[in-house]
Amino acid sequence: MSIPFFKSVNGRTLIESHRGSVGYAPENSWSAIKQGYRLGADFIEVDVQLSQDGIPFLRHKAQLPDGRWCYQCTWETLKTVQVENELLPRLDDVLAWACEVGTYLSLDLKTRFSPEGQLALAVIEQLARTGAKDRVMLLLLDHQELFHIKKAHPDLLTRALLRGRLHNYPDYLNAIGADCVNIAYDLFRPADIEAIHAAGIAVALGGLWNLEADIANLDIDIFSHDDPVEAGRILVSAQP
Repeated sequence: MSIPFFKSVNGRTLIESHRGSVGYAPENSWSAIKQGYRLGADFIEVDVQLSQDGIPFLRHKAQLPDGRWCYQCTWETLKTVQVENELLPRLDDVLAWACEVGTYLSLDLKTRFSPEGQLALAVIEQLARTGAKDRVMLLLLDHQELFHIKKAHPDLLTRALLRGRLHNYPDYLNAIGADCVNIAYDLFRPADIEAIHAAGIAVALGGLWNLEADIANLDIDIFSHDDPVEAGRILVSAQP
């Protein structure tokens, strides 16, 4: 990736706008994506699913508002669906837009409801076709898939999403090939960040629901937030 995302290299913590910019517009919508970019986010984070006929598209929830499962619908059906008056974006369109405007994307791959490896394969094919691989970091809660992606495509950037604190971050993250890891601010110790950085792995902080939390002395590389403007204010107010 041509943008340095380590704080020690970049000189500051980068801001990631969560689900487009869900603080301003319906999550994962074109409105949210473009607003996150206009507000100056360094990364635009979006959720990616796979249609029944193999088209990657943006949505967080596994079901549509009417209860249908996304993975059971073809793109011909999905492209007509509106959520809060917004159509579901196709990933390839978003990738082309990111290349055009020069922004960077964090793609949270929702692999649970597609056959193993199929969503990753479809996404990687679209990265190659659009020339967007240098503008993307792949985020996965499924670390088995992350491992196989990194093994087959070592040049792709990956981030491991966690639901808890690890016993040994460096050994585990190096074993699966993660370039970055998401931590929740209430589930780590400062020494964990030091150990992660010592292993050459970046740290992203998410889930900051306590806005009075002291993050001034944390060496965070990426700060993920629903509102990139508020994220900037928090980072400025946190400076010692």
